[in-house]
Amino acid sequence: MKLGEALALRADLQKRMNRVQALALENATVQEGDTPAVSAIALLDEYRQLAAEHEGIVRRINRTNIEARIALDDEVMSLADAVVRRERLARTATVLRDVVGHATPRHSRFLRTEVKHVPTIDVAGVLAQADRLSKEHRDLDTRMQQANWEVELIE
Repeated sequence: MKLGEALALRADLQKRMNRVQALALENATVQEGDTPAVSAIALLDEYRQLAAEHEGIVRRINRTNIEARIALDDEVMSLADAVVRRERLARTATVLRDVVGHATPRHSRFLRTEVKHVPTIDVAGVLAQADRLSKEHRDLDTRMQQANWEVELIE
């Protein structure tokens, strides 16, 4: 099985676990005299089986991510390290864009005597930084996706 297939299976298991959990919650109580549409106990058993399967696939994914290597420009790193870097790039780009959004002056003054707010940062420069990080994120994500369909999942 390729790593990409395992990642898709993990996502499917997470969705199924969420659906089974919601159904168990809905059927945990019924009006006196009624019977539940589905047994909450049976659903809990199904959830336990799905959770065990999920744990197994996540363990294999983690082992594979630690062992598999990808080449980036002038650096070779594990997929696990690439995941951490990708998250940092996305988070930092988002913070930069949020700061720019708050630094952009709003035209809410009606009179010249009202307080004028001005940015304390170079808006264009910070946006350029965010764009560079976003490009780096996209490039890294593309390389990771490629590796996901090339690397065999570790047992």
